[in-house]
This record gives sequence, structure tokens and C-alpha cells, in this order.
Amino acid sequence: MNRIIIVIMTVVMLFAFVACSKGAAESAAEVKNTKTAQPVASVPAAATPSTGTVDSEYDPNVKVEFETQTNADRRVVTIGTIDKSRYIAPILVTSFGQSTDAAMLDTVMKRVGVDYTYNPAVGADGVAGYKTIVIAVGASTKGLGAAGISEADETARAKAIMKEVEANGLEVICCHIGGSSRRGALSDVFTDMVLSQSSCIVLKEDANFDGKFTDYAKAHNLPISLIFATKDTVQVFTEIFK
Repeated sequence: MNRIIIVIMTVVMLFAFVACSKGAAESAAEVKNTKTAQPVASVPAAATPSTGTVDSEYDPNVKVEFETQTNADRRVVTIGTIDKSRYIAPILVTSFGQSTDAAMLDTVMKRVGVDYTYNPAVGADGVAGYKTIVIAVGASTKGLGAAGISEADETARAKAIMKEVEANGLEVICCHIGGSSRRGALSDVFTDMVLSQSSCIVLKEDANFDGKFTDYAKAHNLPISLIFATKDTVQVFTEIFK
């Protein structure tokens, strides 16, 4: 009887030893795999290139190299000759895009001391009677929203005004004084509308990073005043209107 019990205990111990050995082997394998597994790196989402918004195609994080003609010591550079006799009263100042650039022009005109009318949202029917129209081009989603004007409505208004300008032979000064941050798909639509009827261009030069304005001026024999900063518009307008 004792012999049977001893045999049974021996068998049980043998099975237990085998089971433990297998478990230890599996654990060792897991540890080995854990040690040799490569760490998983955190992969950031693919960067989306800046393709522009209504406000801007310009990416302030990307430095665009291009040769400028203006600087802190040479604040205004005019290419070509501006015939100031063309720009007579009555003068209208308006906006295409409802950016703050039009309000800046309003301030500039006050400093120059010129008689003018400021109406950033004037309709085509309000253009009649003026001889000169100064247009600040540059779209702003915030400005449009504050004015309660949709992009479609602003575009339609701009087209209607330019139709009246052409029909009545008004003198147009295209002012893009918001700089590179005011470049964008919708802004460029407004710019192209105005350039087609302009006889003079005033441009904050950093917006010319692709040569758009100087190339147009050269191709169409238009005078263009490049300014270093928005405030330098005062000097240009003093020369034109005084």
C-alpha cells in the first residue's frame, strides 16, 4: 500500500515539474521578446501645407527670400512716373474685402488733409459722381463677418463697382497696404479686379513675394509705389494729392 502511494506521489511531482518547466520557458520567451522588441515611436500626423485661406496664403513660419527695394532707410520706391493731375476730386475711398486696410487708408487721407468720402461698403449705385476711387484690396473673414457681408456678396459688389468704374472712366488707385499676410485666394481675386482698371498701384512691398504686382505694373506700364510699412502710404498720397 505504501509503495502504491509513493508511486502516485512520484507521478504527481513529475507532472508538476514538467508544468513548471513549461511555464518558466514561456515566461522566459516573453521576457526575451519584450527585451528585443523595438520601441514604438510617436509619429506625428502629416503636416498640412499652408494653401491659404480667405485671409492669407502667406505662412509666417516659412521665410520667403526675395529681393526688396525698400528698407528702413529707403521707405518708398516709386517705379515709373505718377501723373498726379489724373487724381482729382471728388474722391471715394472704399474696401474690397472689408479688411482693416480701408480704415488705415481713411486715417492716411485725414493726415494728408484731402477732401474725400470714406465708405467701405459702398454699392455700385454710390460710385456715380466721383472722379477718383481709392480701393483697399484685401479680404478678411473677420471684417466680412463684422459687416454682415458674405464672400459671395462682397465679390458681387466689387464686380458691380468695377463695371461702373469702367463705364464712367474713373481713375483708380489700387492699394494693397496690408502686406504679405493680406495675400490669399479671395484677396487676389479682388486685387485682379482692381488692377485691371487701375492707373496707379500702392503696395506694401512684402506682399510682392511672388512678383505679382511689379510684374503686372511692368507689363501694363503702370507706376507702382512700393512702401516699406503701411504708414509710408502717407508720403505717397501726399505726393499724389497735394
